[in-house]
Amino acid sequence: MGPRQCGKTTLAREFVDINSPNYFDLEDPSSLSALTNPKTTLESLKGIIVIDEAQKRPDLFSVLRVLLDRKPTPAKFLILGSALPDLLRQSSESLAGRLEIVEIEGLGLSEVG
Repeated sequence: MGPRQCGKTTLAREFVDINSPNYFDLEDPSSLSALTNPKTTLESLKGIIVIDEAQKRPDLFSVLRVLLDRKPTPAKFLILGSALPDLLRQSSESLAGRLEIVEIEGLGLSEVG
């Protein structure tokens, strides 16, 4: 999580190609459409799955809990959002014990030259 334009999406693209079936940008209408039935779409995927701008679909968290509880777990989810803490507070599903939050801050002047 981190503020807009801090590099969350750029970093995620280092792990999963934007054209991969494992990459969902919820500002893209085709990704939103693909996740109309999120459990059906996500349950067959393996490896790292990126969901960018997750705050657009707070209902996904209850589906993610079910998918993360599978044994063995065939996938890991990289959930990106600028409003993730607020989203988790609003959601009925906290993903407690299944979630690690990594905060990214904007670059400082010394880092960009």
